[in-house]
Amino acid sequence: MARRDDKAPLDGRTRELLGAYRAELLRWNQQINLLSRRDAEGTADTLIRQCLDAFEMWWLASGAELTAGGALRLFDLGSGGGLPAFVWLAQLKARGVATRATLVEPRAKRAWFLERLTHLPGAPAFEVVASRWGDRLAFGPFGPETPTADAAAPLEPILFTLKALRLPENTVLDGLGDAEPLTRLALGATVELVRFQPSRGVTAARLARELDIPAAGTAFSREEMQFEAGGCRLLEPKAKGAAAAGAAGLLVSRHRLVGVKPLE
Repeated sequence: MARRDDKAPLDGRTRELLGAYRAELLRWNQQINLLSRRDAEGTADTLIRQCLDAFEMWWLASGAELTAGGALRLFDLGSGGGLPAFVWLAQLKARGVATRATLVEPRAKRAWFLERLTHLPGAPAFEVVASRWGDRLAFGPFGPETPTADAAAPLEPILFTLKALRLPENTVLDGLGDAEPLTRLALGATVELVRFQPSRGVTAARLARELDIPAAGTAFSREEMQFEAGGCRLLEPKAKGAAAAGAAGLLVSRHRLVGVKPLE
């Protein structure tokens, strides 16, 4: 069962793990350009802190409730150097959430770097797919399974995280059927998308229009999957003044899987 602490401080193991991650970022930055080469240390500290703060904001708003069953299927799209995925997976592990995670990164050198991170002592488990999201050849094949969702399957929620990548809602959902066997999806499962956004000058309504996010209560289909939209909301950091300079807002949208159509 996942821990539901409102805002748990970093434990010693997580702090040590993130320190090792920071060291790897700085070590390989010159060769792979993972961070800005100007003040790489300051940039690493800012981005890691941004991801930690964003996780806490998401956890309080919906993460604790989403993972109440203790399990999660996570896809991080455009993973780059592992932000936010590595930081968020470390936090999920510390809270006892059993997470099946896939990091999707098309650039070969960055995908190689992400693979290295799996060997850090105490690192959370994840797989790396060196491809673009929606590339059917990169995922599967899953075998001759009948594409029907299982009402008796464990209700494992699905979380997408996107930091730098800006994809419309439909593009993200369309790739789900390629990346996950449809027989593993449970009817009633929650699918949540979390996008990092500027913390000022945007609204949920405007972003919903730009990203084609269906209004709450809308029934819609993507590929073989049928959903009921739960709407979206914009989470804004509470930090003010100089402390808000590196903070990120989060656009959180949520849908419920209500059916899977047989392939024609």
